[in-house]
Amino acid sequence: MIGSVLDKYEVLQKVGEGGMATVYRGRHTTLGRDVAIKILHPHLSASTRNRKRFAREARAIEHLKHPNILEIHDYSGTDADECYIVTEYVTGDTLAETMNRLGKMPSEPAAMIGHDLALALDFAHRNGVLHRDLKPDNVMIRDDGTVKLMDFGIARFLDESQVTMTGALVGSPAFMSPEQAREGDLDARSDLFSLGTLLFFLVTGHLPFAGNNPSVILKNIIEGNRTSVSELAPMMSASFADIIERLLASDRNDRFNTAAEVADALAACLAEVGVDRSVPGFSLLEYLVQPEPWVRRLEDHLRASLLQGGKVARDRGDQLAALRLWNRLLSIDEANEEVLALVAGLHTVSPASEPPRGRYAILAVALAALIALGTGGGALFYWAPTSARLTPADAPPAETSVSSSTPAAPVEVVPVEDPPETPIDPSPSEVSQPSLVKVPAMMRPPRSPLDPSRSLPLAVAPPVPVDGGPVAVTFKVANSEVFAEVWCDGKKVARTRGDNTALLTPGTWACTYKSPKIFDEAFAFEVDAGAPHEESHTVRLKPLLVRFDASCGDTCRVSIDGSGVGTVGALARSVEIGERPDERHRIEVTCGDHTFARDFDGMSGAVACTP
Repeated sequence: MIGSVLDKYEVLQKVGEGGMATVYRGRHTTLGRDVAIKILHPHLSASTRNRKRFAREARAIEHLKHPNILEIHDYSGTDADECYIVTEYVTGDTLAETMNRLGKMPSEPAAMIGHDLALALDFAHRNGVLHRDLKPDNVMIRDDGTVKLMDFGIARFLDESQVTMTGALVGSPAFMSPEQAREGDLDARSDLFSLGTLLFFLVTGHLPFAGNNPSVILKNIIEGNRTSVSELAPMMSASFADIIERLLASDRNDRFNTAAEVADALAACLAEVGVDRSVPGFSLLEYLVQPEPWVRRLEDHLRASLLQGGKVARDRGDQLAALRLWNRLLSIDEANEEVLALVAGLHTVSPASEPPRGRYAILAVALAALIALGTGGGALFYWAPTSARLTPADAPPAETSVSSSTPAAPVEVVPVEDPPETPIDPSPSEVSQPSLVKVPAMMRPPRSPLDPSRSLPLAVAPPVPVDGGPVAVTFKVANSEVFAEVWCDGKKVARTRGDNTALLTPGTWACTYKSPKIFDEAFAFEVDAGAPHEESHTVRLKPLLVRFDASCGDTCRVSIDGSGVGTVGALARSVEIGERPDERHRIEVTCGDHTFARDFDGMSGAVACTP
């Protein structure tokens, strides 16, 4: 398709491919603006049913004009030789790619992303559209930090009536709601469950519902078999944890009624700690571009806001709220004498006794105070030591209780579904493999809730190989800090950071390092019985891709690190940097008397030629 012209759109470059269509970067031949062209696969376009399903996507989003929803520009119609949809072209990364690059997030940037997605869902729901496939791959974060909900390919209209299914589920199993997994009637609260799954993934790095095949995943979703988000991310905002737990309620009557309510709750969660994303230093874009300085600024800010917020809550008589805030502050600054004294002051201590010293002692006193108040003290279990165990980090333990409410009964809606030609297989990343057990990284008492490398305060011993049994194999990348997944014999078994150890049976293994930033690196090795094994390999980094947006004219001149490389037009509006792509590079675009510059530090992106 590259180089061809569809009506008034020139096809320039392939940028992605899915189960139904291939996505290309294109350009409007008369307006000169870049667009995304989603072309239905030829083997699917022969089916009238698939063409109608593709047309439904265009119909679903053609009237959804919202800053957080991908905008549609044009549609070929069902009778065209090539069936395609033209949308705005978004320069940036999917949320899945962002997670691969950054790892799990602190509560605040995750709440910002969730807030924008809730606003997008609210607008779609109010216009009668369910998304039904909300997941990180269907969320884009534009280079300017704007969150975009996209791929309404299996969306349905709230006023359509149900038709008979043929047993083929459409969507991503790990992100389905219980009612969707049961093929039941859906309403807006089904999308909210998927939003809760996505937020759980952002702050923990794991999916709430796991299984070795789609049927087990769906069974766990229906039965609510998962751990609580606080157990996997014990240092997160307690208010944010409450929101996620309510979104993931098995009974939809226990969830929020509308996406607008979720957006309000997430905004309140940010306001609780005084984080304003419009203030320089705390925008979502700044976190995505420079996460480490952003996190340090947040830590410094939380030291003051959590302390003061706890005092305000205590003064109004809400001791549980005060303890929840101070508990998070102690996870940042465990030796904060003022906070330790404040927590101790919430419980009556004998005058003859010294105040308890140390985080665990002071929190034990606070927990006793909460029990006396009848509140249960759930928030303080975040810091309570847990007996050592070797449970895979993403395996769902026992059921967890969720907060419930009694909302007004929403109107039931009945979606329409046309069965696809073939069932949609889940992504390999959505299915855990029980035969290849991940080994948790060594864990230590954390000092900060915001450093993704720090884990639960558990004392976990390293695995001990057993003669004839599985052997601990550790994987590393020798020449880069890049994050990569490790796939062995077709199954994802580990990562090169975090959970970088897998238990593999003795024998020969064929594995591959995979990451958006590297070329696949295949290797094979022998695992001997009874002896731990380490694999360290050199990888080849993919070139850094720099794009030039529509504001840069074709005649503008481009230089990389001070050396001219040509004009924007001659470079086809993008350039690759293959030499040291993981290092900092400065891109300058000169248009007449104006020069526009941007530094790239190992992350692809776009240059805008606007003042």
